[in-house]
Amino acid sequence: MSLRDRIIAADDIGKRLVEVPEWEVTVEVRTISAGMRSRMLKASQTADGGVDIDKLYPMLLIATCFDPELDEPVFTDDDFGVIQDKSANAVETIAKVAMEMSGMAAGEDSDAEGKDS
Repeated sequence: MSLRDRIIAADDIGKRLVEVPEWEVTVEVRTISAGMRSRMLKASQTADGGVDIDKLYPMLLIATCFDPELDEPVFTDDDFGVIQDKSANAVETIAKVAMEMSGMAAGEDSDAEGKDS
């Protein structure tokens, strides 16, 4: 099998169980694809080039939260507003994990690594 074929065949979607004490549940957070990450960042971009967290976080939860027992998404696009009305701590707990797993928090990780060396 060629290197290209091995890369294409790789199961590279990471999964992590995340406890959300505010909701008294554990959700499975999965990585998103590079294309999905680009679409989310573009859709949540502000006029000055920043990121609108009020848009990004609900999109992240909708795309990455799965029921670990049923192997189904927890949220749908219709839940966007519902997520915005939930606890900021709970939403941020999941969003931070999703961002880390999907390469959206690389700047923070790189800075931390630089300080240790």
